[in-house]
Amino acid sequence: MIMNRIPVLIILFLLVSVSCEKEISERQADSFIKYFGEYLLDEGRDVEQLETGGYAICGTATLPDSGSRMVMIITDEYGNPMPGFPRYYTTEGKSAGGTTIVPKKGGLGGFLLCGFIEQPGPGGTGTQKDIFIVKTSSTGDVHWKRVYGSSEDDVILHATDGLSSGYMMAGYQEIGGEKDIMIMGLEEDGDSIPLGLNYNKPLNSEDAIASYILNTGESYLAVCTYDKIVGEGTDILVLNFDDELSPNDKVIRGNFDEYGKCIVRDTADRYIVLGNFIKEQTGKSEILLYFIETDGLLIKTPDLMTTISEIDSDLYAERLIKTGAGSFAIVGTRETDESSDIFLQFLYAYQAEPDRVIFGSSGDQSGFDIDRTVDGGLIITGSNRYGENSMITLIKTDGSGNL
Repeated sequence: MIMNRIPVLIILFLLVSVSCEKEISERQADSFIKYFGEYLLDEGRDVEQLETGGYAICGTATLPDSGSRMVMIITDEYGNPMPGFPRYYTTEGKSAGGTTIVPKKGGLGGFLLCGFIEQPGPGGTGTQKDIFIVKTSSTGDVHWKRVYGSSEDDVILHATDGLSSGYMMAGYQEIGGEKDIMIMGLEEDGDSIPLGLNYNKPLNSEDAIASYILNTGESYLAVCTYDKIVGEGTDILVLNFDDELSPNDKVIRGNFDEYGKCIVRDTADRYIVLGNFIKEQTGKSEILLYFIETDGLLIKTPDLMTTISEIDSDLYAERLIKTGAGSFAIVGTRETDESSDIFLQFLYAYQAEPDRVIFGSSGDQSGFDIDRTVDGGLIITGSNRYGENSMITLIKTDGSGNL
């Protein structure tokens, strides 16, 4: 069953720039919907609750006559942008975008923004993506910015604080037209850490990417997806490694095309892996969750926790957070023949609730990230598309998804 708690999400889409700046009452801090951007091609990719009570968003914004830029927006607890925000980042006037943000000391120590820049490929033909990293103060001022890349695409999809210092990032690098898993470390000053990790992709596979990396306090767990050469389809792969960068891995094999998206800690040595899969009988995208347990750097045999589907719709999960003992919330995008909407799926006692919260009615919405808020609610970011245009969406709900 679907619970559509927002009958009209985008009726006043063209009036968003006005509504974003309007103050709301303290009681409304419990829930709101905000839009940010220039009504061009904007999207929010990552959102974090800050110690100040506000929120930090990282994503991509397209400015009139100047192309796309990495964007950071810091808001107060009501979702109103703080003075001086949004802040835009690029280098040498190139197109840029943001994928993930790492707050230091809850944002009081500044932010690490990860994304990409686009520039002409070798010989001036086509374009390639290089890694674009920006370290800022708490007010968005640039401490340093760096570009890292090769002759083909290099992309960071997620990042976390390092075990001892610095940062660890996950993504992919193209080599000879095929994608390899890339794990990249950075010192606090932006210098790249020489890594001993040499895990390109599993044997008998073509493309492989790392989508998410988790700092467990003792090691890193990275969730990856790889294409199989022997037999069609994709599988989920989990890497477990520490600062010595000698990885152990575990392939989570299923009967369908499976794609790894996220991992969260459940108990001391047990984790939940979130993914999507294409069901062969229907061709529809569904959600799956696995239990995995670790023993040091060893990953034990995974167990399927549950799958989640919807008749006549595709469900594309993006992020998972823990909300309580055995309780979780998933955000993503639900696509039908007519439109796409942000969905919020709850699980209690490790089982999916039959009611799924849907945000959207007019236009197309996509959900990319979710975080818990200090008051026990949820904060979601994504994009709100109307035709060829889109804006950044920020949605605050209570702990049950109510506005």
